[in-house]
Amino acid sequence: MAWIEWQLTQSIVLFSRSTDAGQTWSTAQRISTKAGWPRDDNGAVVGIIGTVAPDGTQHVVWNEGLNVTLAASRDGGKTFEPSHPIFDVGPPYFGGATTIPGVSRAMGFPQIGLDGERGTLYVTWSDFRNGDVDVFISRSEDHGRTWTPLMRVNDDPVHSGADQFFQWIAVDPKDGSVYVQFYDRRDDPENRKTRVTLARSIDGGKTFTNYAWSDEPFTGQNAFLGDYEWVTAYNGRVYGIWAEAAPEGYQVAARLGARPTSGRQWTPTIIKVGTAQFSLRR
Repeated sequence: MAWIEWQLTQSIVLFSRSTDAGQTWSTAQRISTKAGWPRDDNGAVVGIIGTVAPDGTQHVVWNEGLNVTLAASRDGGKTFEPSHPIFDVGPPYFGGATTIPGVSRAMGFPQIGLDGERGTLYVTWSDFRNGDVDVFISRSEDHGRTWTPLMRVNDDPVHSGADQFFQWIAVDPKDGSVYVQFYDRRDDPENRKTRVTLARSIDGGKTFTNYAWSDEPFTGQNAFLGDYEWVTAYNGRVYGIWAEAAPEGYQVAARLGARPTSGRQWTPTIIKVGTAQFSLRR
């Protein structure tokens, strides 16, 4: 398990391991060589997530300013190599002047996936280097030491003005297919109606086919879609979970003691689950 520790002067990444099903944990160790800024904004160490190889090797990634940083452990999390940036990205937060229309904020944090049989690592993230937000991926075939040039996962035209954002990745351990789930606005010239797309690669992340996954697009006013979503895959079966703006007229029960908002209009959100079935690649 890895997490952020916020201090008065900096933010750092800590890591702890358990070898008895979570009953006890090792003393937390710092695995971020460079500290981030001391507030939850662009410049902090944020968006920490890792993967575990069959031999116990740990690969943990996060945003560190305008790059994705990697920390690796070759001994099951006992010790870590010095963390280091693996490639540059845009700011991970889409808020303030960079807010995606209709969304209160969204994240471009990286996620890492592993093809355990072949040893290939994949990192996906989103940023607005092309003006609108796009989803990108890079892969490593040498245990994270070198990485391929970035590639867009969404296959609409570059500079289309449509945002694709808030991605998540899964690698099917049975055949190595790579899946990336993300919000997608390519069907709306006004860049407001949002659906969920599932992208699939069967050639080791070199190319992706995009599939419309959600039933109907949604819109919202300052909708909060959360900080994370999830997708997982096994044996050609894919499961995803995400938040959507609630349909018009959706009733939300007021929580006892909740304070009223300050007049700002918000759209409530609901949770959706998607499933897909693919044939295993041969």
